[in-house]
Amino acid sequence: MTSTVAAGVIVFALALAGVDSVPGAGAADGEAAAIQAGHRTFAADYVAAVNRQDVERWRRLVHPSSLACITDQNRDFFDDMAARALRRTLSGPYRIASVRVLGKSAPPGMPPAMGSYPVPPTHQIQIDVDTGPTSSVTVIRDLALSNGVWLEVLPCPTAEGLAAFRVAKRTADERQARAKALVAQLRETLRSELKGLLKEGRRVDAMRRYSAASGEDLTMARRVVDLLEGDMP
Repeated sequence: MTSTVAAGVIVFALALAGVDSVPGAGAADGEAAAIQAGHRTFAADYVAAVNRQDVERWRRLVHPSSLACITDQNRDFFDDMAARALRRTLSGPYRIASVRVLGKSAPPGMPPAMGSYPVPPTHQIQIDVDTGPTSSVTVIRDLALSNGVWLEVLPCPTAEGLAAFRVAKRTADERQARAKALVAQLRETLRSELKGLLKEGRRVDAMRRYSAASGEDLTMARRVVDLLEGDMP
């Protein structure tokens, strides 16, 4: 199974929808660009920041124009973006699958009323991480140069976008609380079976097995499986 951690603009849209990630979302159709040493440095630093759960190191990879957007009024939005970025470790070998040029005519990716980039990203990087025998994570990030260094450009929300994000965040938090309660109620036999599937890298099978056993839909099953996987050594 491939899980996709989408680019900043897509994360913004997913945040408004209350969704963590969507497989296959966010990849640009732009022209392929040569992978530079600076792209490799960004990828290495990004993976290290996520695996060490190092928020400050992650912030150093964000474009200063995006950081300049942060105020006391919207700090919760950017804190949530950081939490999403660090939510899942990227253990296992990784590679830069592609770097693509984002043309000036590329669609904005979000309604202007909801937010916009403080500076236009010029490239999009895709990092693929093999997290298990049959599982992987794809990370997609929008980049621009700042003083010769490739950094991620995050969108800055408008007041309307911030309000929509908070409504969606409350809904997502309620769903997550319910998922935690469901994990606590798991029968040990089913818990052991699901963990066994996860150890084999069979996340989709674990989600389907839990859904069949509990009657919950696959969206909730994914949350339950994510929590179980997070508790595993």
